[in-house]
Amino acid sequence: MSKMAREEGAATGPASFRGVDERYAGRNIATQCVHAGERAGESDYYGSCTPVHHSTTFMYDSMQALDDVFQRKRAGYVYSRFGTPTSTALERALATLEGADAALSCSSGMAACHLALLGAGVKAGDLVLGSSDIYGSTYQLIDTMFPRLGLRGLMADFTDLIALERIMQAESPRVVFFEAMTNPLIRVLDVPAIIKMAHRYGATVIVDNTFTTPLLLQPVALGADLVVQSVTKYLAGHGDVLAGAVFCRAADFDYLYTMLLQTGCSLGPQEAYMALRGLKTFPLRFTRQCDGAMEIARFLEAHPAVERVHFPGLASHPQHQLAGELLGGKRFGAMVAFELKQGDKQAAFRVLEALQIILPATTLGDVHSTMMYPPHSSHASLSREELARVGISPGLLRMSVGIEDPEDLKGDLAGALARV
Repeated sequence: MSKMAREEGAATGPASFRGVDERYAGRNIATQCVHAGERAGESDYYGSCTPVHHSTTFMYDSMQALDDVFQRKRAGYVYSRFGTPTSTALERALATLEGADAALSCSSGMAACHLALLGAGVKAGDLVLGSSDIYGSTYQLIDTMFPRLGLRGLMADFTDLIALERIMQAESPRVVFFEAMTNPLIRVLDVPAIIKMAHRYGATVIVDNTFTTPLLLQPVALGADLVVQSVTKYLAGHGDVLAGAVFCRAADFDYLYTMLLQTGCSLGPQEAYMALRGLKTFPLRFTRQCDGAMEIARFLEAHPAVERVHFPGLASHPQHQLAGELLGGKRFGAMVAFELKQGDKQAAFRVLEALQIILPATTLGDVHSTMMYPPHSSHASLSREELARVGISPGLLRMSVGIEDPEDLKGDLAGALARV
């Protein structure tokens, strides 16, 4: 991808490079979450946290200084679509956590996915190859929206590496896009193997790391060209801010930055501040959520109303061994999906309506536990046939485990499942 970025031009306009905060690059992720990106100003005084810069425009004492910023001879800001000190602080923190050279914050996780695909240099006639059980909106972007612009979209089962290589060999995809842990079936993909395979056939690799987070996985270190995150979810983690991020190599930053400016998907300063604030407790929250998810998965697997549980921490999960090797063997994420016995939409709705603690909400990664019905929410854009093809059954429910006491959550589930 770097060769493409250099050939097609650099960004126009001033940009502070959203690179790693070297002061904390070698520290533990818990320390990075608290400190990275903060207190990086040039003044001789500063607060403990980065201020929220609500101004849409920035001025300088001399026009030469402004000209130097425009000419990229010095770092600075002129207009908030180009970036603000608040968003730069967030981006430096995120790049440090993800182990990437740089990060660009976006107005949502889907904006980040769109920016990454544009930043990969796709053009009319190119093929984007995506994982078949990817997030529904990303599926629709690759399978429906991009083809209207002259690109080709193809979805495939990324758990079958032999069949996947046949497709790559025959189709020569320009971009390969997948989630390390899929949504909503919580399948775990062999990230290093897929990246190596895609590079063998000349593809740019984009990995969505939202479910695994940098606490469990750093796809950049495994060779991914671009990584995307829905910062809304675990990183911000409180259900009160919409944000996304794209992570890249230094050589690719300028081209991605140009795409960000032209699409206008920049993150606002208030959202950047809230995401940066939420980030500080991310390791504490996510560790507890992962541990709680393990308890919930074991409880559901033993429940008579449940046909099947999708959670990679269980020995029954088809990618359990791979998940242990890929994620470190201690934690397996905080997402649990399960299928009701003889389940259908009505049975799923009865469960959702009976919950007292777990919120029936179409989100994930918050401090509170949530549960949703994928066929009518995240994957509502897929037809009944498409849902069946990717393995989403009519009785599937997806739960995001929060930080509540697991015993209370199990009690809530028991009461709701009694309604089935």
